[in-house]
Amino acid sequence: METYILDDSDDMWRHFAKLIGAVSWPAGKYLANEMLGGQVSDWERVIVLMDGDQLAGFCAVVREDIVKNTGYSPFIGFVFVSEDKRGHGLSQQLVKLAEEQIRQIGFHKAYIVTKHVGLYEKVGYEQIDNSVDQLGRKMRILAKNL
Repeated sequence: METYILDDSDDMWRHFAKLIGAVSWPAGKYLANEMLGGQVSDWERVIVLMDGDQLAGFCAVVREDIVKNTGYSPFIGFVFVSEDKRGHGLSQQLVKLAEEQIRQIGFHKAYIVTKHVGLYEKVGYEQIDNSVDQLGRKMRILAKNL
């Protein structure tokens, strides 16, 4: 498994944006459009796991996630693992890689927006808030001190 930590100046940015946009999850297309449209910048990052020439998973470190104006930042968002790679701890690996990026940037806390219960708690996240996302769905906001 090869890991790529990308910012918008990376030579492979567009290549990975196209791979991310082709996944089955609609949020992948959203992230790809943000990447190609120049909406990911400054300290924001996209983290990609590749298994040979196959996309195994990705996530992003972003200022805001699908829940806007929360007062929380930075978020680990867009956590996706390809269907054939699930069940092997890759989502936890992606979160840990994102946490390391957040620490390197200088933040001491990370946030995650999710409907899932139990997934992120396994790596130390605790629910701190509830909100409604841009699509009107009830979401949980989780946090972890890094």
